Formats: sequence, C-alpha cells, structure tokens
Amino acid sequence: MVRTQRITPRMARITVGGPQIEDFAGAGTDENVMLYLYEPGAELPEPLTLESARVAMSRVRPYMRTYTIRRHDPAANEIDFDFVLHGDHGPASKWASNAKPGDEVIFVGPSPAYQPNPDADWHLLIGDETALPAIGAIMQALPTAEIKAFVEIEDAAEEQDLDVVWVHRNGVPAGSPEPLVKALEAAEFPQGRPAVWAAGERQVMQAVREVLVGRGVDRASVRPASYWRLGHAGS
Repeated sequence: MVRTQRITPRMARITVGGPQIEDFAGAGTDENVMLYLYEPGAELPEPLTLESARVAMSRVRPYMRTYTIRRHDPAANEIDFDFVLHGDHGPASKWASNAKPGDEVIFVGPSPAYQPNPDADWHLLIGDETALPAIGAIMQALPTAEIKAFVEIEDAAEEQDLDVVWVHRNGVPAGSPEPLVKALEAAEFPQGRPAVWAAGERQVMQAVREVLVGRGVDRASVRPASYWRLGHAGS
C-alpha cells in the first residue's frame, strides 16, 4: 500500500502500487476486482501472494469483497480504491479505517468494464456513495459525452469535485428510495435516448427503475446493480 487519504469525512481513498501491478490491464469505466481483506494482526504467509494466500486459507481466511477501481495510473503503477467508512460494522470499512502505508493487499481481476451503448444520445448515471467510485471512473472515461449524474450522499460534507447532482439525505436513513426518487422525478433530462448506469441499495434501485420507466426510458435498458441490501451486512 502506497498511501491513504480521507477525501471526505466518510470516504477513504486507499492507493496501492508497485512493480507487482506493472502488467495490470485496466479498461476504464466501472471495472472491479476482488479484494482479500485480513483482520488487523492476522498472521499472513510470507511472501504474501495470491497463491500463498489461497494455500493459507484453512489457517487464515480473508474477507473477500468486490470493489471498483477509482483510478488506474499505469505510468505510476498505482491503483486507487475508495471505501465508504461506517465504523467497524463491516469488514471493508474496518480494514480501510486501519490501513496504513506499507500494508499488503491482494486483489484478483479486473472484471469486464461497463460498455455504454454507443448509439445512446446521452448518459445517465445514478447511485449512492457505494456507486460513487464507479460513477467517477465512468465520467473520466467519457469526458466528451453528455452526462447527467445523480449521486445520493449524507450531506454537503460528502461532496467531491465531480460535476454531478448531489442528492443530500439530510437525515433520511440510507436505503430509503425517497431522496433519489424525488430528485429524478423533478430532473430535466436531455432529449433522446440515454444509456443508463445505476447502482446502490437493492430496493432503492428498483424504485429508480420504475421512475425512469415512468419517464419514458426503455425498461430493457434500465438494469440497476444491487451493491448492497438494507439490513444485510456487506462492506
């Protein structure tokens, strides 16, 4: 691990790098990897490699979590991962809160990246904090496209330097459809057919889909991803 940075009060950026990722073939947009996350103080094999980690699983088993690559810099051999922090209520949050330069981390991937419909007239991106790294990566990969992005966050302190519509919960519990639904119902959309990418809490995404369909977006083109479920432990 190269460095850690608190980019907002509830978001940490973990940068990994080194010669081990020289051959990493990034493809942009929302590609993700499977991270192996260990409890602090776990007795890890030396050297720590994917092969040695798998051999040691009967003795020390990591938590495995899928995370989006926020930034890949092949010139510097660096990869950024952004973590939503919510105390020790999830293994990824706990790991990111305790991470420090010099720590070792293993990941497997990347997955195939999101390929927007090339025939779309514009791009619509929707999500909450958990989808923010992917939304940021997609926007960076489509710098000349017309993009409308809606991101639900806790409050103004969680805003980042991105050209999106920030939807503040302002006390509404995370996992409630209300904030995003109201924002999408009131939004002015560009003319034409959008390419839609959306991800977040499962029931919220179902409500988002119905709003978009009600506004004339083709149902077959709206396939939100469920990044988490209310009431179920995740990251």
